[in-house]
Amino acid sequence: MKCTRAVLAGMAMTGVTALFFIGGCTHESTRADLSVVSVNEGATYYSDLINEADSSHIFIPVDQVAVTFANKPHDGSAAVAPGTGFSEIVVTDYTVTYSNGVFSPLSGGMNVTVPSGGTADAFITISNPSEKGALLGTITSTITSTATIVFTGYLRATDSYGDYVKAKCYLTVQVDNFGDSDVNK
Repeated sequence: MKCTRAVLAGMAMTGVTALFFIGGCTHESTRADLSVVSVNEGATYYSDLINEADSSHIFIPVDQVAVTFANKPHDGSAAVAPGTGFSEIVVTDYTVTYSNGVFSPLSGGMNVTVPSGGTADAFITISNPSEKGALLGTITSTITSTATIVFTGYLRATDSYGDYVKAKCYLTVQVDNFGDSDVNK
């Protein structure tokens, strides 16, 4: 009788252990992968410190870049049908840090839905305009930095939050007073 109980307890423990290792996805093993297809169309971003082209309308330009996201099934299988559980990734936040600290880290919120097997576009701000104003007159040549941008969100389950997702990308940023031309077009 004691042997039977031990065997039954061992079988139950094996079942629980199997569920632990096989069940549900975590942020390390999701059903879908969020990726950044492009940021600023793959080009260097030129952060102009001040625009004085029109002397009656001098301003500090806001640094915004376009981002394209993709949602691909983690195992490489076919995309999940729209409207079903786990068919969308929702990107909720981003953080920008600079390799040389030219600008302070910046975090922002967003609400971008990326369909399974598809892409979605958004714009993000990559610097604080007040810091650009503080750099005026202090830099003597163009500063080049690498911006690391980390996006986070979740894989939407049916009407609720699902697995945590994250994607990272890099952007070369040059900071200077570029003579009041639109250098990013």
